[in-house]
Amino acid sequence: MKLRRKLFAAVSSLAVASAVLLAGCGTAAQEGTALKETGTLTLSVNPEIQIEYNRDGKVTALTGRNDDGKGIVDAYPDYIGKDCEVVLQDLIVEINEAGYFVDDIDGNKKNIVLQLEPGSVLPSHDFLADMSASTQEAVQGLNLSSGIVTIDDDDYDPTYAKGGEPSPYITLEKAQEIALTQANVEATDAVFDDKEFDHDDGTPIFELEFTANGNEYEYDVHAVTGKIMRAEHKTIGTQSGNQNTGSGSANYGDTDYGPNSDGVTDYNDTDYGPNSDGVTDYNDTDYGPNSDGVTDYNDTDYGPNSDGVTDYNDTDYGPNSDGVTDYNDTDYGPNSDGVTDYNDTDYGPNNDGVTDYNDTDYGPNSDGVTDYDDGNSNYGDDGGDSGYDD
Repeated sequence: MKLRRKLFAAVSSLAVASAVLLAGCGTAAQEGTALKETGTLTLSVNPEIQIEYNRDGKVTALTGRNDDGKGIVDAYPDYIGKDCEVVLQDLIVEINEAGYFVDDIDGNKKNIVLQLEPGSVLPSHDFLADMSASTQEAVQGLNLSSGIVTIDDDDYDPTYAKGGEPSPYITLEKAQEIALTQANVEATDAVFDDKEFDHDDGTPIFELEFTANGNEYEYDVHAVTGKIMRAEHKTIGTQSGNQNTGSGSANYGDTDYGPNSDGVTDYNDTDYGPNSDGVTDYNDTDYGPNSDGVTDYNDTDYGPNSDGVTDYNDTDYGPNSDGVTDYNDTDYGPNSDGVTDYNDTDYGPNNDGVTDYNDTDYGPNSDGVTDYDDGNSNYGDDGGDSGYDD
């Protein structure tokens, strides 16, 4: 009898222990306790890269989840067996060298999202935190300012869990955190005016609107990957502001019409002065001859010496070009001796400087004697024959 009771008690204890064990396993599975031997961590910037690792945290595979990610993976073949944190840092370097951190989103560098797949094995209790710290170290080493956001088991919305499978969608709170990180806004400064979960052409997104620090923000966050799909903001009270999407940024207020090309429009600094010193000096036009920045309206130097002194009396109309105007010395005489001799015109035949008005020499001999009856005219000359009587 006693033996039967002991046997019954032993069986009963075994049954209870079995029930507890089974119940524990069931609870663990429902809560998403890591039961796999491997894990999956997804790195998202613009390239999306899936990192598979084992229980020891060693990388076993890399997969590009979009075209940009595939390009990065192809450029980094030596990853098998490396620690997950080392591979993460190497990938950040590769992504930076490929130029994916150049473009801003709403004026800030792109977020880096580290997403742990539900049910993944955890090599350590602080595995995801350690991965975030390693990524941050790589970012700082490259002098980048990108924010880092992590998504783990607790950041999925259990409302959408079906058939024993975990929810594929992150929570609204996580989407808000991602938006604030990208906008570089503290959670205590933000007020969310509108928040909606929707499908945009089949893509699940959170549409978020919030205000902070005098600005209105509109952000769309991918509900699965946490990627920023759209981002823009404007100053409250204006019609338009800094509007940006995931591909870049635009600052329409910076046209830089000022003289310094410093990105600041200074409409009062037109620098019309001569020195190009950024100061407009309307009184310094330097119309003088010396280009010394001083306007000397009395120094036009119309004189002959180009000495900066205007000598209106020294025009040197004389023949000697000696800088002295001699109006009496025009040298109209024949000798060009600088002396005007109005009586010496030498109209005579000898060019002797003496005008002999009586010596016209109209005769045939050019002997200086005018012989009007020389040439056999026979006018009253007995020795000639005029022919009038013949």
